[in-house]
Amino acid sequence: MKTMKNTFGLKGLTYVAMAFVMFFASCSDNNKIDYSTSDASNVEGESTSDSFSSDATDVSTDALAGISTTQLGGREGSEPVTGFGDNDRLKCATITITRTGTSQDAPSGVITIVYPADGSCKDARGHVRKGTITITYTGKRFMVGSKIVTTFSDYSVAGVKIEGTHTLTNVTPVGNTAYPRFNVTIVGGKATFLDGKTVTREQNFTREWQRAPNPSQDKWALLAGGTASGTNRNGKAYTMEVTQDLIYSRACQISNKVFIPVSGEKKFTSDGKQVTINYGTGSCDNIVTITINGKSKDVEIKGDGN
Repeated sequence: MKTMKNTFGLKGLTYVAMAFVMFFASCSDNNKIDYSTSDASNVEGESTSDSFSSDATDVSTDALAGISTTQLGGREGSEPVTGFGDNDRLKCATITITRTGTSQDAPSGVITIVYPADGSCKDARGHVRKGTITITYTGKRFMVGSKIVTTFSDYSVAGVKIEGTHTLTNVTPVGNTAYPRFNVTIVGGKATFLDGKTVTREQNFTREWQRAPNPSQDKWALLAGGTASGTNRNGKAYTMEVTQDLIYSRACQISNKVFIPVSGEKKFTSDGKQVTINYGTGSCDNIVTITINGKSKDVEIKGDGN
């Protein structure tokens, strides 16, 4: 009988151990995020489209910032523009300005940025830029109501073709002594990837230029409440909303080749599924935290044309 009791005791312990293993395995499964290949493609596609759209806006503002006379007007006619120094997104392009307005109170003009077709123009991340960006500006850059309209012709970054009309309108609040703000809209936005798939984009954001004494330390903020919509790489409709200010760091772009926000959060919804994308609290990396149905996973955004 004693032997039998020990046998039953061992069996009992075995059953208990198995129960614990099954319980913890179940808990582990419950904590796994339901992050499919389709989700990964959607998040990567939207994030890359967003970053390249933001990059195009940055290039436009950099071009105007590098041409101080766009604040005051200047003579009519076309002339080449140089002097962009170590700005890797502009220094290897051919840039021409045509001033159409000579009034100091109402300057206007067109700036064309042409990248070589031979693929010799690379930015800090090693991405090749090709094609033409055309910028039409009206009004002094930092005056409320001034406008910058950017369009593209066969323009691509890392093989991703960018299309659409980007419009920046100065909407800095009266009496605001901190940072200038711009309404940023995209109409007819489209990113075409190397595999032929596309992401379309219409957007309406408020963008704040957090200027620093050293331009390399500048930051851009997309303020909470901004929205975008379109179709994802699988051809399905999506919406996106900025729920916490998205902060882009020029220093991180230069030193760490970071092309996405370094902090903030947005919500991406497509095909009945909502995905929260959190960019952290300021670290210079391309890692985001994806949350679906309360479960999270860290993901690296590659941002290439694949």
